[in-house]
Amino acid sequence: MAGRDIEYERPILLGCGGCDARWTALTAAHCPTCHATFAGATTGFDAHRVNGVCQPPQQVGLRHDRGYWLVAGEKPPGRVLHRSGEVAGGRGDPSGSAGPPGGEVRMAG
Repeated sequence: MAGRDIEYERPILLGCGGCDARWTALTAAHCPTCHATFAGATTGFDAHRVNGVCQPPQQVGLRHDRGYWLVAGEKPPGRVLHRSGEVAGGRGDPSGSAGPPGGEVRMAG
């Protein structure tokens, strides 16, 4: 259908065993230490690791959109979902909020 982003029609493909994040993009990278999700492994993920230590994504020039941390010019490759009652996105989530009540799944961003 014209005007629809087929990326958002994908089922959830991947998830983290250490947090509540689930994402749809095969190109995304999720940090198992700080639990932030990045649009690309060689872009945002590498930028947030300085001398082997996680840095807050916003402090290394990344921006947050639809649950992903992005470098300039990147677009979110899908969406990141969070389950309720758990920390949403770890230290990488700028809101630091938990999900909605009732076991619902919400889209981050």
